[in-house]
Amino acid sequence: MQYHMGYFRDMPDELPVWVGENEAKKGCTITQVGDNVFAAVKLLLSKRLKELTDKKKISILKDIDEKLTKTAKELGYLLEQKTMKMKQRDKKVVTKTFHGAGLVVPIDKNDVGYRELPETNASLKRICKAVVDAPNDDQRLKAFAPIQEMLTFVQFANDECDYGMGYELGIDLFCYGSHYFHKIVGQLLPLAYNLLKRNLFAEIIEAHLANRKEENVDQLAA
Repeated sequence: MQYHMGYFRDMPDELPVWVGENEAKKGCTITQVGDNVFAAVKLLLSKRLKELTDKKKISILKDIDEKLTKTAKELGYLLEQKTMKMKQRDKKVVTKTFHGAGLVVPIDKNDVGYRELPETNASLKRICKAVVDAPNDDQRLKAFAPIQEMLTFVQFANDECDYGMGYELGIDLFCYGSHYFHKIVGQLLPLAYNLLKRNLFAEIIEAHLANRKEENVDQLAA
């Protein structure tokens, strides 16, 4: 199934902004499922209850849901899927990116910090597909041309402190998932993270790219 639920962070040294879910077979999309684990699990229970027909299983899940709701309220955790804090964070998002969760970067009073890529998400995906589906290396090199042009734009953006541009392109190429983009991602993301003072994320992406795979992805498996 490869279903994952986890905390999403904008900054490695700050608290998570919300809990997200992803199912590998459905691509790279990360969906917001609550402000905290209680809210996320409650939403998951609600979905499972709608799918079930077995009365015994329904009864078990309803009992879990009641206990979870009671405990969350006692501890002061909000259970709605979209809290005010999450809505406030959404207002800071400069671009959605391929994963849909959005990127937040510092923007100063002169709007310095982020500039848009010259391609929409849809057109960038078409460019990525052309690279991956190229029948040979010569055609693949030609298909890479628009990305090479964007790398030049990113260099200009970094020189002018618009670090969000390289961050966005790096995340999008990483989310697309092909090994053909690993070298470029390895150039873009560590630099963007370090420029944005998110150095721990730079270390994580470098370690991940060094051991990225689509099968047997459980790092804790024996």
